[in-house]
Amino acid sequence: MTEEKLSRLKQFTLLLVEDDAELLNKLNVILSIFFKDVITAPNGKEALAIYKTQKIDMIISDYSMPIMSGYELLKEVRRENKKIPLTIISNYSDSEKLLNSIPLSLAHYLVKPIDYTTLTSTLVSMVEKMQESEILTYKISNELSYDAIKKELKNSDCLVPLSKSEVIVLELFLNNRDKIISNNEIELNLDPTENKSDAAIKSLIYRLRKKIGKDKILNIAGFGFMLRLTKI
Repeated sequence: MTEEKLSRLKQFTLLLVEDDAELLNKLNVILSIFFKDVITAPNGKEALAIYKTQKIDMIISDYSMPIMSGYELLKEVRRENKKIPLTIISNYSDSEKLLNSIPLSLAHYLVKPIDYTTLTSTLVSMVEKMQESEILTYKISNELSYDAIKKELKNSDCLVPLSKSEVIVLELFLNNRDKIISNNEIELNLDPTENKSDAAIKSLIYRLRKKIGKDKILNIAGFGFMLRLTKI
């Protein structure tokens, strides 16, 4: 179960904030094994600028840093985003810092020195936080929803089977809602071993329409396709 949850991190981008350059590099090396991308910052001010301009799924930050502390950073992030998983790192178990952090609704509180087991346990907690918050659950219709963490399409309580290619294309649409997706973009995202002819892509879209509803994927003549969904 732990390995399964850790494997889900490969679809996420982590923002790692730490003013100790040596620790930042060490954590970056380890965390890059688990995440799709790890973006680093040496202080809260730079991290906040990154958060506001890039798609960040999770944040791990040191508590005390120059220029802008991790506490101030996460307080600002939490003000805008009530669901993103946040973890704070501290040099020791400080009761005052713990009390200050309660309103941040942290996924975890890491105490230095950080060992591998504690770090992976923290990552599992962050995945569980995402699941509890249904951050990546999308409502397609009154009965149909897609869980991007579990990669499951459900009609009420019944699973709707999806092929690997259907998952890739559905998530491409979900990540680009209200945007036109061209055949070329679909080709670039499919597995290299997949048939990427126009006929194959047309067949793939046809199968996906049958599963999520014909009216959900719009055909924009001469340009591509568009999906319009509402996030839960």
